[in-house]
Amino acid sequence: MTTAPVMTAVVGGWCERASHSMAGGVSAGGKYHGALRRAPYLTRARGSRLWDVDGNEFIDYSGASGAALLGHGHPAVLAAVTRAFERGLVATYETPDNVELCERICEIIPAADAVRLVNTGTEATLAAVRLARAATGRSLVLRFDGHFHGFQDVLMMGGGGRTGPGRFAAPSTPDGPGIPQAHAALVVTAPFNDRAALDAALDAHGDDVACVILEPVSYNQGCIPADPDWLRHLRIETARRGIVLIFDEVLSGFRTGLGGAQEHYGVTPDLCTLGKALGGGWPISALAGRRDLMDHLDPAGPVRLSGTYSGHLPAVRAALAALDVMAEPDFFPRLLTRCEAFYAGLRALLDEAGLPARLQAVGARFGLYLGTSQPVRDHLGARQHHPELAERFCLEAWTRGLYFHLSTRRAVPMHYGVSAAHTDQDICHTLEVLQQVFASVAAAAQSSTPRTAAGEQ
Repeated sequence: MTTAPVMTAVVGGWCERASHSMAGGVSAGGKYHGALRRAPYLTRARGSRLWDVDGNEFIDYSGASGAALLGHGHPAVLAAVTRAFERGLVATYETPDNVELCERICEIIPAADAVRLVNTGTEATLAAVRLARAATGRSLVLRFDGHFHGFQDVLMMGGGGRTGPGRFAAPSTPDGPGIPQAHAALVVTAPFNDRAALDAALDAHGDDVACVILEPVSYNQGCIPADPDWLRHLRIETARRGIVLIFDEVLSGFRTGLGGAQEHYGVTPDLCTLGKALGGGWPISALAGRRDLMDHLDPAGPVRLSGTYSGHLPAVRAALAALDVMAEPDFFPRLLTRCEAFYAGLRALLDEAGLPARLQAVGARFGLYLGTSQPVRDHLGARQHHPELAERFCLEAWTRGLYFHLSTRRAVPMHYGVSAAHTDQDICHTLEVLQQVFASVAAAAQSSTPRTAAGEQ
């Protein structure tokens, strides 16, 4: 197993400084790179490129965890934010820009009759669950193994894969310390894409379930798309039982088109959350949904949801600019054509290297499951990847100028993506480099028996 590259004095100095003033040496746990054993320290990012404090240049395939769909620092977004600065950093006041953004979201997102702007995906999913509970008078949340919905306690119950085929789990278990076990009484967990388990959970608890929440494409496990028939069945059953269906599209939004996964599948939820690519790199998220549900939010209704920086003008202008870019007629055809060419090249290289692997992609984001070639339909399938090979892959790519991030929670793969800023030359160069990377990973796979992630959390 290779180790992380030796740090230079520059990087080492920043690591040392960070260790004294920042908890864990990072401002967010997800910024720590599990293969480098540290956070990368960057000086700038532009287009498809990153530069670190040592002057190293990387082609970026992590894309700010999915936020940089347009690439880093898109000129239209930067111009919009600059103009917002000139108007003053307007916070806690409404502006015509906020109205315009919400109107745009209502035009493009099938579920959106009304919108409430927030700052993060965690805020959006928290509000969606609270709203569903208020509207239904019920308390239970049904969620799916391995899906991630932010850092609120209730949605960090039962995400770690405690179920099996045809079975659901209630009560659930916390995804980590600090989450009271008492929340278990509020959560039911089922395996993804499993109709028998879904029906069993709804039959047992349906009268008490306020909402079902899911990633329609579970990029937080690499890339696991919902089975279309299963998703349609879920929509029929939740509607029949008076349960609010929530699509968490913080990641899946804008990956296949303006209308997100709900447009892609032709299945419209009652509520949805948006984020990441919405802001073109700026922090903004949204809760959108049916008018009768959204009218429960204050001041129209009794459900409290507010924030000093909700609808902050620079982020709103960034989102409007990002939507303008994505609405250009050739934006998604051009992006998705480039993605498909890249995915075809990746699959060919994996075959050439003789490396057992599974690449799954929906739109502009993909997951790479190293060590298994079986189709991945659920959390148990995702856990069959080999974390040591994923670490080797990220390190080999890093040393050759390609950035693929690796989480500290390695039980399932990371998600990666192609941005609109990636050029054909970027893709060709990346495939040339990955030919060497996959050969090295394949050699490592043959020389050792990697430990499966099945026992990891």
